[in-house]
Amino acid sequence: MIDHARKGMRCRVIRFIRTVEGDLRRDAQGTIRYDIENLDRRLVLVEWDQGFTVPVFPHEIEVFPLDDLRV
Repeated sequence: MIDHARKGMRCRVIRFIRTVEGDLRRDAQGTIRYDIENLDRRLVLVEWDQGFTVPVFPHEIEVFPLDDLRV
C-alpha cells in the first residue's frame, strides 16, 4: 500500500546509510515522496538532496514538522 500523507515533508538521516545509489551521511537531507508497505516492512521513498531517490526504513530518518525552519 502506498501512503502519500507525508509527501513533500523534509527529513534527515540519523545515521550513516550505504545504498546502491550512493552513501547517505549522517544529517543528509531529502524530501519524502511516499511511504510504502512491502513484504510486511514499512519503507519511506525519499528524494535525497544528493540527487538520487532511494527507500529507507522509518527508524533511519527524522521527519521535520512542516513549519520547521531547518530546511
